[in-house]
Amino acid sequence: MALSLLLVLLAATAAVLWQQRRSSRELAAVQLGMRRVAAALLEGSRAEAQLEDLRQLQKLAEQGVAFGTATVRSVHRGIASIPFGILEAIPVTRHPTRIVRSLHDQISDVVYDSIGGGNKLIGSVLRLGLTKPAARGDKEQPRLDRKSDEEQA
Repeated sequence: MALSLLLVLLAATAAVLWQQRRSSRELAAVQLGMRRVAAALLEGSRAEAQLEDLRQLQKLAEQGVAFGTATVRSVHRGIASIPFGILEAIPVTRHPTRIVRSLHDQISDVVYDSIGGGNKLIGSVLRLGLTKPAARGDKEQPRLDRKSDEEQA
C-alpha cells in the first residue's frame, strides 16, 4: 500500500513537473512573441517618424526653390529694366527696344514658369512617394497565437 501510494505521488510529481516545463516553454514563447511585437511597433514608429521628417524636408525644399525662383525672377526683371529704360528714353531706339524688351520678358517668363512648374511636378512626385505605404500581405506581423519555426523545434 505504501509502495502504491509512493508510486502515485511519484507519478503526480512527474506530471506536475512535466506540466510546469510545458508552461515554462509556453511562457517563453509568449514572451518572445511580445518582444517581437514590441520590436515591430518600435520599428514602425521610427519608420513613420523618418517618413514625416522626409515629408517636412520635401515641403521646405519645394518652398525654398519657389521662393528662390521668385526672388531671382524679380531681381532679373529689375536689373533688365535699367538698360531697357535707358534705351526706351532715346527716341531712335525706343521702338526696337520695346520689341526686344517684350521678347526678353516673354522668354524669361517661360524660363521662370518652367522652373516653377518643374518644382511643383517634382514636389508632387516626391509627395506621392512619401505617402504611407499600404499594408502589404507579403510581410507578416508577429503573432502571439502561432509558434515560430524556432519554437516548434
